[in-house]
Amino acid sequence: MLRFVRYAGVGLVAAGCTVHAETPSSPLHDARGGFAPESFDVASACGDWRRASRGDRLSMNHTSFPESDRARSCFVPVHYDGETATPDAVPEGCGYRPHDVRADLEREAERYERIAQQSPNDGSASLPEELACKLPDHVRRAAAEHNARTLHTLANDDSSAPYPYATIEVFGYGHPSHAGTPLDTWLPDDACPAHVDLRRFSVNVDRAARGALAFAGHVAPVVIVSGGAVHSPVVEAFLLDYLATCRIGMPSTRVLLDPCADHTHTNVRNAGRLLRAIDGRTAYIVTDDTLQATYLQEWTVFNLVGGSIDQRSLRDWGYLLGSWRQASSPAAFGFWYTPYRFWADARLRDFSCVR
Repeated sequence: MLRFVRYAGVGLVAAGCTVHAETPSSPLHDARGGFAPESFDVASACGDWRRASRGDRLSMNHTSFPESDRARSCFVPVHYDGETATPDAVPEGCGYRPHDVRADLEREAERYERIAQQSPNDGSASLPEELACKLPDHVRRAAAEHNARTLHTLANDDSSAPYPYATIEVFGYGHPSHAGTPLDTWLPDDACPAHVDLRRFSVNVDRAARGALAFAGHVAPVVIVSGGAVHSPVVEAFLLDYLATCRIGMPSTRVLLDPCADHTHTNVRNAGRLLRAIDGRTAYIVTDDTLQATYLQEWTVFNLVGGSIDQRSLRDWGYLLGSWRQASSPAAFGFWYTPYRFWADARLRDFSCVR
């Protein structure tokens, strides 16, 4: 109870206690610039990041300045003018072309199809993180079937120009007040229920709309919606899918589902796994204008009480989830993300603990 009270109090003041660090005048050759310390121990990193980093303080958080080295980080700013999202040009050698990884996308789609077809007690098809939590069997099947269809669609995307990012990631917000609508039992690809009062879903409406706007702006070819049924019967990922497809009009076959995440750090991990599964290196995270946007900055008051994304990740899994950095302007709700913490280091460019 004491911890709950402490975090609740922190939440009230966090919006005023956040730091967005200024871009350095020249690229940095340490963890902030995407480089690992010379002594970084890959063998132990994914179980004991602190030991692997050997005391290198700059390696112990997500802080990066990818905009100072766009050619290696593939950092792409996204500009907003009202409801229009316009990304900058894609740096040479960057961007995501689904047709280049078509075989991998089809292979991942077939994996989801096997999961959708297996019986509840059949462990023959291993479950990815985004489906490995305790889910009713019909919920897991529905999510797997939906993701398979989306991946088949993505595999047939023949866009001539590369997308700046491989995925757009949108994380849900749950609350007990969400219960009591048809969305309590709604599944993706069901008929869209009518007469759902959107006012009770608060910031989820903004988050879903921003994901759809980024998709419309050709920021990425697919949107990942993430969140489980943590605070009510409503699966947050399904709520976001409903908002994006039924209420905003985004194509349902451009949405990937993660119905298992229970906190922002598991949102990042699970969406990062999906990013890697489709052979992407960078994602664009969008959120609302309140607490989560500040939570994703370089430093927040949550660091003081051990509640930052980095601290929770190290405590729960023993490793960091990668790097992220605000990429939207003039708004502060869009973030470049990569699961490759040392994205500029030739030795470790393809190293990540997010599987």
